[in-house]
Amino acid sequence: MLVALFTGTVGVLVQAQQPARDTPAATQRGAATAPSGFIAGRVVAADTGRPVRRARVTLSAPELPGGRGALTDTEGRFQFNDLPAGRYSLGVSKSGFVALAYGQRRPLQPGTPLQLNDAQQLRGIEFRLPRGSVIAGQILDEVGDPLAGAAVRVLAYRYAQGARQLVPAGGGITDDRGHYRVWGLNPGEYYVTAVARNFSVGPGAAGPGGGRGGRGAPPVPVTANVGGTGPAVNPTADGGDDTEQTGYAPTYYPGVDAVTGARPVTVGLGAEALDINFGVLLVRTSRISGRVVASDGAAVSTGNVVLMPEGQPTGRQGPGTGFNGRIQWDGAFAVANVPPGRYVLRARGDDWDVPQFATVPLTVSGGDISDVNVVLTPGATLTGTVTFLRSQMLDPDPTQFRVGAPSADGVTVGSQQTARVDRAGRFTLQGVAAGLHWIRTQAPRGWAVKSVVADGRDVTDTPIDLRSGQTLAGLSVTFTDTLSEVSGVVRNAQGAPATEYTVLAFPEDSARWQPQSRFIMTARPDQTGRYQMRGLPPGDYLIVAVDPTEANEWYEPAFLDQQRGHATRLLLAEGDVKSQDVTVDVR
Repeated sequence: MLVALFTGTVGVLVQAQQPARDTPAATQRGAATAPSGFIAGRVVAADTGRPVRRARVTLSAPELPGGRGALTDTEGRFQFNDLPAGRYSLGVSKSGFVALAYGQRRPLQPGTPLQLNDAQQLRGIEFRLPRGSVIAGQILDEVGDPLAGAAVRVLAYRYAQGARQLVPAGGGITDDRGHYRVWGLNPGEYYVTAVARNFSVGPGAAGPGGGRGGRGAPPVPVTANVGGTGPAVNPTADGGDDTEQTGYAPTYYPGVDAVTGARPVTVGLGAEALDINFGVLLVRTSRISGRVVASDGAAVSTGNVVLMPEGQPTGRQGPGTGFNGRIQWDGAFAVANVPPGRYVLRARGDDWDVPQFATVPLTVSGGDISDVNVVLTPGATLTGTVTFLRSQMLDPDPTQFRVGAPSADGVTVGSQQTARVDRAGRFTLQGVAAGLHWIRTQAPRGWAVKSVVADGRDVTDTPIDLRSGQTLAGLSVTFTDTLSEVSGVVRNAQGAPATEYTVLAFPEDSARWQPQSRFIMTARPDQTGRYQMRGLPPGDYLIVAVDPTEANEWYEPAFLDQQRGHATRLLLAEGDVKSQDVTVDVR
């Protein structure tokens, strides 16, 4: 049943009326022959078969800059006209339903691309849109009374940044009777957590009316009144008065303080899990306060302060509660209602053109902590040059290339810095916080990074350890337009094209089985069973057709190890163009 509902079809469609037309994101002019490709279809509800009107249909392809979008008409129909030949991704979404990509067999899987040839017309594409699943219940206080205004989050384990972690899937706010309802969920297993109103809730939890929520409601970032962070602290210091402060701690269903003891809630496709009721925990809370100063002792007047549970990267919305806010004009900060636990305090000061940072572990055990002195230090600076190895006649525009240094462990405070390459091929990246960082690049289509060298050492696929105030000069980044290409047809045991699988290429060397590795690449076959990959670095690979549960599962070493036995070996040299058909192994 699930497979049928998550599958698009291509057939012949007799149109009952003029369908909704798309709005091009960019108009192509001056072409010798105007594009005349055509894609049309219909969206219906999976449970009733009735047309879904005003569903949002999106179409994208490298040949279609900016993509296109259309709303379905009263009969659920859509069409895209004047399309160039290309390999297209087609998707549909509407509030209250599960968003789908064409050819998607399971939630969280990638869809099937549509190959459109010159002047080709693809009609009769049908999306059977499933209704979203629902989790609902009531949140109670410590004496069993309804708790209004509590922020509820529904979390699920997903692959993010190449690693499996707990991430928000929806959220809402309880109404005056303590009821919540989170809708638009994919079928699967979830964890429910609630935070009561003694914490101020950041924007994006739900609409202004209480009790609403759902897939469209972003994760609820729970913040203190004013956030804070700083360097070494005596974790037992108590600078407040003797008045005991109590507050509601973040609580997981069925009423525990950690996700390790939480009970998962499983919902089927379009199903409702009701009566997921639980009470929040009342605990002794603490107030953390102090002052942020620069390395010369001057007060910092602008910037961010963040307090996160230990082991949870600050740049990701994880399952724990985070506290954040702004540094005041005199450098002061204060964080109230902090439950007991181990935290990491981080600060970022923005009084300068280039930010400065501070980090310190902190244990909160029931008493207030005051007079925390946070001393910021400058970040690292990276300078270097970019070289282009080109096989084409035209020189690239260097200013279209970017160089960044994202944290290897996902920890970040504020926005990530990137550097634009100037016309002379030079770049300077400033304000990089201390710690392990990858060197990552952004390049126009047709280009890929070939190597990154620092101090004579290849760090293309190795993180570098940066210190506060360090200047790493002479970084050399080389791009190439000589890209490898692998293509072929995916076939089943009977030799017929198989469109429902994902083609996976991964290195034989397991040392390269890392999150977001450039040596791991996937491709979905189009409606004819043909796939293509472009840009794999030279090396020894294994290639296989897989049926993953969700996208990015292929970064798991255990998953890759399972594929070794029935994969085909593939040797790629720089610029190789190879044809490799793949047969589905049904074992």
